[in-house]
Amino acid sequence: MKKIIFILLAVLIYQNSFSQKFLSKIDSLKTETEAENLINTILNGSKSFKIKKIADFNETRGQNDFCKRIADSLHIGQAFYKADFDNNGYTDLMGIGDYYDFSIFIVMNYGKNSLKLNRLTRRSFQNCTFPKIKNDSIIQYYYMSELDWDNEEKPRLQKKDLIFKYGDFIEYSSNPAVYDIEKIEYQTGACFGTCPQFYISVDKSRNGSLKAEYYNIDKSKNNKEIVGNFKTLVTKNNYDEIINLLNYIDFPDLKNQYSVGWTDDQSSTLKITYNNGKVKEIKDYGLIGTYGLDRIYSLLFDLRFNQNWK
Repeated sequence: MKKIIFILLAVLIYQNSFSQKFLSKIDSLKTETEAENLINTILNGSKSFKIKKIADFNETRGQNDFCKRIADSLHIGQAFYKADFDNNGYTDLMGIGDYYDFSIFIVMNYGKNSLKLNRLTRRSFQNCTFPKIKNDSIIQYYYMSELDWDNEEKPRLQKKDLIFKYGDFIEYSSNPAVYDIEKIEYQTGACFGTCPQFYISVDKSRNGSLKAEYYNIDKSKNNKEIVGNFKTLVTKNNYDEIINLLNYIDFPDLKNQYSVGWTDDQSSTLKITYNNGKVKEIKDYGLIGTYGLDRIYSLLFDLRFNQNWK
């Protein structure tokens, strides 16, 4: 009997070691004003974030109570919520409100007063979207689809599950695929402004090639612009993160083309050779085709400055 009790105690201690919670300043937030002030402290910009319930956007947006009806049906009645999205034991904060347009910010909490702001709404002219937290980690994200002129499909309410993984929120997968990725190529285009233009490739031996054309500014080196052709052996950690993320988002199953509904933005082409010469090419005008692609692009952008190029 004593042996059984000892085993049960050991199991409880083991489980608790992975579910331990640590108190921080976010846990003490009680009011909308306190949540709003914390987000604005991190933003530290000329424009302030105004916390606001989703239902309250109807009067100023002229959406015929659409925001309120959907928010009420999903029981999303608060302007801020708390959860541990990355399961690190520290409470994170999700704030809904107005920041140039409808915005959802998430304050990721890494302990020791280390807070990082993540914007869940990433499109311009953003209408109401509806984040519902499930199991303290997954966000059931309801949103209106884009008007599909080609297929004559009207916008409709859709849902995707988002999880914090690989350093950002991406679409949740219950059964990630595994592909033999032979080569990754990524090319960015111009925009109305100073968007970085470059071509980068990495093969399965981690051999990297970079052609830096315009506006590739290294902020860690006094805003030095890099121009020219470079080679490197991509570090295993960086390479594995990109490969694992591509597999997780099941890249062959994604659309071949994505586009935002405005003009003067940047375009890019992601080309992946895999499984004995198969090719998947994704063209993306606006660079936010999916949350998973958004994260892939960010990691590829980062490669320009976090490798030892020669």
